[in-house]
Amino acid sequence: MKRIVAAFAISVIAITLHAQEALNPTIKRGVKIHYTVNTGDGQEIPLLISVDSVAPKYVKLGWNIEGMGAGGWVMKENSLNNATRGWWGEPVAGSDMDIADEQLVLLLSKAQWNAIMKDKKMEYDQQQYHVKQPNEQQLLKLNGKSLNVIMVESLNGASRIWVLNNPQFPAVVKIEGNPMGIDLWVTSIN
Repeated sequence: MKRIVAAFAISVIAITLHAQEALNPTIKRGVKIHYTVNTGDGQEIPLLISVDSVAPKYVKLGWNIEGMGAGGWVMKENSLNNATRGWWGEPVAGSDMDIADEQLVLLLSKAQWNAIMKDKKMEYDQQQYHVKQPNEQQLLKLNGKSLNVIMVESLNGASRIWVLNNPQFPAVVKIEGNPMGIDLWVTSIN
């Protein structure tokens, strides 16, 4: 009986410690996500994303780049449900841009999320990605704690995407080796 109690206590402690280690940020209206963007030419630009509106049929992200201005990206139901491509154009300051139905900005669609959950793979920008267990160097951390993410890697291993493990808001928090030329990584979420 003592062994059972001891094993139970150790299990509870291990689960509690693991839960405390992984960050699971809640993404809702008003949350700010800070990124660093590498434009492919070695230039690193700070990018502030604000979650301005989140609904089943509509998401609006605000953006701010110091020295360039601010604006917004509006993604509607078809994008949120079915898109398989990212939007990689230059942001237009002073306007809210409607994103095309087949594209999303810094999010995965429900179809992509479901493919990851069901088949452990997804399509992104006309490439196939498979879920991969990150090694120690590939763990994504904020404030010294692991961020609860899913990492996917292209079939040739040249590109990786880290996505918040959050079916309600599967935000892209890091892209490395992006074939579209723009890498980015999250620096804080508040």
